[in-house]
Amino acid sequence: MSGKPQHSLISGISAEFGYYPIRWNLETENFSILTLPDHEETVSLTTEDANVIDGWLYPPSQKRLDFVSGIVRSMPYSSRVFGLPKTHALTLYRSKNQDDLDFVVWCLSLFTGMRLTTTEAGFLDATPVKPHKLVDFVLHRRTLIEAVHLALDFLEQERDAPRTPKRIAAVIHALFLAQYPQSLPFERFQYLYMALDGCFKLLEVKEKTNLRVPHARRIQWMCEKFDIPLPEWAESKAGASPLSTARNDAIHEAIFFDEPLGFSIYGGNKPDGNPTNVTLQMKALVCRLLVAILGRADTTYVKSPVNTRMLHSLEL
Repeated sequence: MSGKPQHSLISGISAEFGYYPIRWNLETENFSILTLPDHEETVSLTTEDANVIDGWLYPPSQKRLDFVSGIVRSMPYSSRVFGLPKTHALTLYRSKNQDDLDFVVWCLSLFTGMRLTTTEAGFLDATPVKPHKLVDFVLHRRTLIEAVHLALDFLEQERDAPRTPKRIAAVIHALFLAQYPQSLPFERFQYLYMALDGCFKLLEVKEKTNLRVPHARRIQWMCEKFDIPLPEWAESKAGASPLSTARNDAIHEAIFFDEPLGFSIYGGNKPDGNPTNVTLQMKALVCRLLVAILGRADTTYVKSPVNTRMLHSLEL
């Protein structure tokens, strides 16, 4: 495999992954990340692709071959699942488990703020071509070593709970799917609510006592657990929170703020509706919860309010 590092003690497991537009060469006793030789050409071809719009790469139109005429027709829709060239190689020296390698790449996706994958077709609908697009924090390159160590430490702690890393990956994926630029407001909301529910499940299974927290109080419970300032839309003082009410209407009645799905924004279409960008704050909360669950609940970032559009600096 091109770009595969050599290690004199342990062979481990290695795979190429991408797409990441920045050169990246790190090596420790536990892992290495090396940039593939054709990185500059790969980045140039990707960023100059005609299907890159506002920093997002969309797949080309799907093509269908008519076996009778031999004519290849461009369909009026895209191939939803697509691939991108690999740009780097990751080696874990102390593991031979593909699931471990995949989990580390998912965590790198979170901490770089863009989708990374070892698979041939690991992208759905669209993907950013620059870092930091999918999260509200910036992790400096010198801290990426700590990000990989964080992922590896988490794997060791959860060896007896193989579903836990799968849940982490699922939450990250839902967080990313919610930000597809062509998503309708209810779709964005539902993906983010799934991500929040996934965070709750990750925490629920770690509780030593039977935990019974209704949907109305789950976000408040998680915020209190990690000292995250509670957003107004998650407050549950007497019954359902505003967010859980919206969730119940959408899931159980296919109604999103008094309209059929797809016909209303969050808060409703009325001029005097709620101007707060709740889904943007939901994204910020999911990011904080993931960092906390992975083991860094003590950071200033985790304890910061979600009602801001600013990018935060995250130090691990």
